[in-house]
Amino acid sequence: MSRESAGGVRSVGYDPTTRALLVICESADAYRYAGVPKEVYNALLAAESREQFVRESIEGRYPREKYPCMMVGEEV
Repeated sequence: MSRESAGGVRSVGYDPTTRALLVICESADAYRYAGVPKEVYNALLAAESREQFVRESIEGRYPREKYPCMMVGEEV
């Protein structure tokens, strides 16, 4: 999650098989981080501020891809 889009973390998901972390921001941007250990995901869930945890413990440490997301009710 880049600082310019860090309007807050709406939700997170994790695939333990691929060790992929999905972060969906309040801005509706979605980011997939590769190679994230399960322990890091658990720490993210327990963090007081998920946004801050992503910035300090995930960003720049794991490869990231940005995914476009649609808002509910948004037309294609």
